[in-house]
Amino acid sequence: MKRYLILTLSLLLLLLASCDRFEHSFAPPTQTDFEADFFNPLQTAFNIISAGNLSAIEAMYSQDYLHNGLNRADRLAWIESFLDESQVSFEVLDPEASSIDESNAVANWRLRISSGSSVLADSSFVGENLQQVDGHWLLKGNSVCIQNPMKQLVIAEYFTFRTCPNCPPAEAKLQALQAMYPNNFIYLEHHVTMELALPEDQTYMYYQAWSQPSAVFQGMDKVNESSDQSLAQYQSIVDSYTQIDEPIDYEVISLLPEGNEVIGKVKLTPKTDIDFSDVVLNYVIISDEYEYTNYAGNPLHNVVRAKYSHSLAGVDLSQPIPFSFSTSEDLPEFYTLVIFAQKKPAVFQNNATIYGGVQVNIIPSMPTRS
Repeated sequence: MKRYLILTLSLLLLLLASCDRFEHSFAPPTQTDFEADFFNPLQTAFNIISAGNLSAIEAMYSQDYLHNGLNRADRLAWIESFLDESQVSFEVLDPEASSIDESNAVANWRLRISSGSSVLADSSFVGENLQQVDGHWLLKGNSVCIQNPMKQLVIAEYFTFRTCPNCPPAEAKLQALQAMYPNNFIYLEHHVTMELALPEDQTYMYYQAWSQPSAVFQGMDKVNESSDQSLAQYQSIVDSYTQIDEPIDYEVISLLPEGNEVIGKVKLTPKTDIDFSDVVLNYVIISDEYEYTNYAGNPLHNVVRAKYSHSLAGVDLSQPIPFSFSTSEDLPEFYTLVIFAQKKPAVFQNNATIYGGVQVNIIPSMPTRS
């Protein structure tokens, strides 16, 4: 039988790009108990399948399922390939989901497949689209196929605060865009006040993001408010920027997170002429926050937990760049490190260009080298 890699620490799949589009109504999200309505039935389906009968789990997957290049038949064949093992078990772990509208949602979850005490596979499904059909939630995948890997990572720096009444529609749109472009778009959620604000973070002041919600895309396009017109701008801006070739290739050479410190090296290879005299390299740690919710009562995602920057002026880019920085608190259990070079003129005038970047999913205390 085929063997599959056990996934414990993963770089986000940088060799993938979105190959589909979804139209959603970005009304305020409905309140759905996804544990009861979807994840518990999913676990039950895995519990009762056998080598001769996959019908229970087949019913959980949409006919047009596509996830990182695998369609529905591929995924079911992958699941079936483990059923010839003795004492095989399937565990649905770390489930979370957020509504986009009454019929669509985005979920993150893990599937651990074991035979007795041996783990056969431990796979994470990030940015999984869910769709309600005839009263049942179905897995649709992330609609990503293997395509041109050379497009840039688009970064939105989003400014909000926990009780912002107008922010939930903007957050739902950003989450939907990240699900649509899971390898080419990410947003960084800066809280400007209250418990989750970083005391010394001046990012919102640099961008003059005095009112919330406000989002700055790729350091150049600032969009305020969460009206339908503003959210439509989110879509068109991201659609446009994700078609641009990456200006810099980023390679994380080493990474060692421990306690409240992150140490590593990153190699930058410019692919176009860039004047680095006023360019900085940013390191941003983001994580999901379940202790706090937004104004609509939904968990927070991509919250900025730490940010560190240094100048690239005069830096020898032929060599890996070492970095080391600390956070005010211990690092969360799971988080993402986003590294990106950015032009930083003294005064922001829609000209703080972000030159792509790289995102890495991290489990603390587990070093990685590439």
